[in-house]
Amino acid sequence: MIDSNNLVLKSINLFPEQIKDSFEKSLTLTLPKEYQQVKNIVACGMGGSRFPHYIVKELFKEEIIIPYLINDDYNLPGFVDNNTLVILSSYSGTTEEVLTVGQKAYEKKAKIIGISDGGELKDFLDKIKAPGFFFDPVYNPSGQPRIGFGYFVGGILGLLLNLKILNYPKDKIISAINDIKIKEIENEAEQMAKKILNKYPYYIVSEFLTGVGNAIANQTNETAKSISSFRILPELNHHLMEGLRNPKELAKMSLFIFFYSKLFSSSIKKRFLITKEVVEKNNIETVWYELKGQNKVQQTIELMAFGNYLTMYLSMFYGENPATVPYVDYFKKKLKEI
Repeated sequence: MIDSNNLVLKSINLFPEQIKDSFEKSLTLTLPKEYQQVKNIVACGMGGSRFPHYIVKELFKEEIIIPYLINDDYNLPGFVDNNTLVILSSYSGTTEEVLTVGQKAYEKKAKIIGISDGGELKDFLDKIKAPGFFFDPVYNPSGQPRIGFGYFVGGILGLLLNLKILNYPKDKIISAINDIKIKEIENEAEQMAKKILNKYPYYIVSEFLTGVGNAIANQTNETAKSISSFRILPELNHHLMEGLRNPKELAKMSLFIFFYSKLFSSSIKKRFLITKEVVEKNNIETVWYELKGQNKVQQTIELMAFGNYLTMYLSMFYGENPATVPYVDYFKKKLKEI
């Protein structure tokens, strides 16, 4: 059961436009010069407003010149001070955790900036006279943050380049966005979704694709209403492989999906091959998916788009509505009542 107006599919088809629109607009945002002097970044967000930071942080691990920490609860690290850039990320502008740490960041005299489409976050930033990048989500008719996360990816990239915190040519980013082959990706993702149906998928990622693995696991949960995990090489080699033997039912329902890149370091390439072998020795099914892009940015955008389509088709095969999150909405309602 796909949503009645196909709003999710429309939004996914417009994913490149989401990134491009927010990237170009955030690049031109006028920001205080002292923001370029920060010593570290603390990015605050939850769910679909959190994992874009993880994507950018891992993609540009070697090009971001200062520490970049993702904060996803009600508290801030003790080191936050006036040399810290605190990025408050909330698609709706109403995320409780983000608004709470925003006030704490203000009390610590941190340099604050927001990314949102408005809401209470905009009111807060206006009140404390802090800048924000407020996107107009015309390319996300679904209204769902995890479907419109391209606005955050583009917005974060634009802000980091704007502040000279990220050292990477903007033309290469625009080229990677323009080169994405949406229709080809959609067809492959639909076929993958058929393999995942009625399985517990483990998304295996590494290095610059790590953040996208997190995104796809999130979308599998919310969009497809299906359980999932993402695991990272080389970390999983130090424990997870020994956990594949029990319970015995695990082998029947598990599916390990290896998102492989020829751009990985030589050590990681070896680990992908051997890890796949170990998983199969435990009689667990595997799927190998190799990214096609010519560079890390292209492959990252490619996998983000793939995850969008994959989880949308999986929701359709399960007969779920990808446009709603009933238990998340129920939880938030109950939280306010207590």
